[in-house]
Amino acid sequence: MVEPAKKKIPYKIMILGVILSTGVILHLLGWFDVRRFLAEAEAYARAWWFAPAIVVAKVALYAFALPGSMLIWVAGLFYAPLTATMVIVAGGTGGAVAAYAFTRGMSTDFAGGIESSRFFNLLRRHSDLATLCAIRTLPNFPHSVINYGAGILGVPLPRFIAATIVGFSAKGYLYASMIRRAAKAEGFSDVVDLRTVGSLFIIAGLFVAGKLIQRYARTTGRG
Repeated sequence: MVEPAKKKIPYKIMILGVILSTGVILHLLGWFDVRRFLAEAEAYARAWWFAPAIVVAKVALYAFALPGSMLIWVAGLFYAPLTATMVIVAGGTGGAVAAYAFTRGMSTDFAGGIESSRFFNLLRRHSDLATLCAIRTLPNFPHSVINYGAGILGVPLPRFIAATIVGFSAKGYLYASMIRRAAKAEGFSDVVDLRTVGSLFIIAGLFVAGKLIQRYARTTGRG
């Protein structure tokens, strides 16, 4: 009598689920004491290796779905907005690509089984450049969801990198400027700048509007 083949336990998807869930929960809980970290980091801010260290740390955190928002604070507080933006973009993009590659490698066993699902195809249809840029720009949106989701969906890497650079550039510069202004005040009580948050929503909305206009032009034969 032939024994039925044992069903493989989808341990890879379970690992990805645990990593991603942990990262999102930590992101929502604000797991890191920003003020204490900034106080300790101030002693090293002028060292030549400090900026590259921020980039490497962001890459490591994003690769494993851990929130790296406190490093945006570090860059924004100790560097001018333009320099801070370059640090944020370099670390965020490197971490996003690392997370993408990690997820692609882990999802090879089960990606083929979900490609026929309606939900999978819906997400893939809405993984265009404009939508990715809009999601990247949204304030307080967990980047780990985008990074891991793009890896599972198999979003073309050039498109993924372009959207990541655009999103982190817009968000990084606005946040760095906001943090710089807050640092000049007496404290961090006014750090939540509604103008900055509103600007990010407007930028995200413009990406979505551009997508809708392009789609309309195609359907009417004007594009």
